[in-house]
Amino acid sequence: MGIRDWFRRREPAPAEKRRFHQDRSAMFDLSRTAALEALLRIPREQRDDAWHDAFYDAAWFGSIALTEPQLFGGPDGFPYLRLNLPRDGERFEAQCLANLAPQCLETAVGAALFASPDDPPEAAQFVFSPGLLDSLIRYDSPGGDPIDAAEIALPSQGETFSVEKEGWSQSMTVEKTHDVLIGSPSSEYLPPHLAAGLYQFLTRAWDMEEPRVLLMVDTHMRPHRSLMVNRKRGDFAEEAHVDDSVRKLLWYLNPRRMVMLMPEHMTDDQMTPLRELFEGH
Repeated sequence: MGIRDWFRRREPAPAEKRRFHQDRSAMFDLSRTAALEALLRIPREQRDDAWHDAFYDAAWFGSIALTEPQLFGGPDGFPYLRLNLPRDGERFEAQCLANLAPQCLETAVGAALFASPDDPPEAAQFVFSPGLLDSLIRYDSPGGDPIDAAEIALPSQGETFSVEKEGWSQSMTVEKTHDVLIGSPSSEYLPPHLAAGLYQFLTRAWDMEEPRVLLMVDTHMRPHRSLMVNRKRGDFAEEAHVDDSVRKLLWYLNPRRMVMLMPEHMTDDQMTPLRELFEGH
C-alpha cells in the first residue's frame, strides 16, 4: 500500500452490486421488519457477529415508524432521529433507514432504533452515529474504510510506542524517533457533512472559537492515519474526563478511525481551519 492510497478517492459500487444501496424498490420491506423484530428479541449478550450481519440488512431496508417529536437528545448528549418498530396491528406511515440516512448526514444527527414506541430514550436497541451511517453509504460496510481495516491487520510496531490502555482509551508514548507525514484531511477522509457536524460539536461542547484539524500519517500506527484537533490535554480543566471527551469525537468519524489531541509543542497555525472542509460544499 503506497502513500497515494491514503488520499485517493473511491467511487461507490453500482447499486446492483451494493449491499446498502438506496434503490427505493428494495425499501420499506415488511419482511425485513419482521426479521428485525425477531432479531431484537435476542438478548444483547447473545448478539454475535452473525446477529450483527443479519441486523444491518434488516435495519437498512425494513419498514419502521417515526414519532413526534422525531428528534431527541440521547443519554450520551448527541441528537438522534428516533426509529420505532411499529406496534402489532397498528397502521403507520412507513419509513426506512436507507431513505432517512442521507438526511441524517446532512443535519449531523444519528439514528436510534427502538423495539417499541413506548420505550424510553435509554432503551434504544441500537444507535447509528453519523460516522457509521456514512460508512454504510460510502464504503457499503459498517466496518469503515477498507484501507483502515487493512492497516489494522498489519503486524504491530511494538518497539516504537509504549501503550497504556484503560477501557476504550489509550495513551501512547513515543519510544523510538521516526518520521510522520502531516497535512490537511481530504474530503475522502473527512467529508463535508461529517466535518460540519464535528465543527458544530467542537464550537458548542468544547467552546472552541476556531476548531482546526490535521491529518497525521504514521506507518508505525494501526491504522496509519489519525485526525488531530487543536486542543491540548493541558487546555482541559483539571477535573475534566479528558479521554471520555476525546472519545466522543469518534461519533463523527468512520469506524476504526482514530482521533488525538494536539501535542504541547504544536501551534494552531500548523493546522487547517475545520470550516474550510465544509464551507462552500
